[in-house]
Order: sequence, then C-alpha cells, then structure tokens
Amino acid sequence: MSTCASSPFDHPKADIILRSSDGTDFHVFKLFLTLASPFFETMFELPQPAVGTGDDTKDGLPVISMQEDSKTLDTFLRFCYPSTLAEDPSLDSLTDILVILGAARKYSL
Repeated sequence: MSTCASSPFDHPKADIILRSSDGTDFHVFKLFLTLASPFFETMFELPQPAVGTGDDTKDGLPVISMQEDSKTLDTFLRFCYPSTLAEDPSLDSLTDILVILGAARKYSL
C-alpha cells in the first residue's frame, strides 16, 4: 500500500506519479521534471502505454517506481520544482548531501 507525499507533491492536477522505494507516491508534473533533467525529458519522449491499461497506474495516472526512498525523492524533486511552489530542501548532514548528489548525477540534474 502506498501513501501520498506532502505538498507540493500531492497536487490533484499532476500528470504522473513517482513512487519511492518505501511506497510514497509523489504526484508531480512532467513539465517541471523535463525542464530540470534531460533524463526525464528523454524518458517522457518514449512511447508510453495508454493510461489505465497497465498495472502501473493509480487514479488514472502512470506510476513510475523509483529506487530512491521518500526522503531522497522529496529533496531531489524540490530541486526540480520552481522555488515559488516548493520550499528549499533541507540538507542537514554530509550524508544527505552525498545522497542527493548521487541522485542528481543519476538523473542528470
């Protein structure tokens, strides 16, 4: 069973769901991810199955399973979103910074 992420990643008009490795669903906008990351731009250009036809859908939206846990994904996505919509992420330790740097490199942020 998945849980829904907190604002701003719970928007009812989001067009895709990123699911963290620990089962948190982030309702996000492809546009923000595409503008922030060539990785996501390429991913979203690939042909997608029709919405609602696969097992990986929820509330009519495609679900992409991510390897990152919810804390990492929340922080990473805050770097992808405009600062007017998402608070700056908090990086409280060197470990947090290294984890986010790894995700940023992985997704070409």
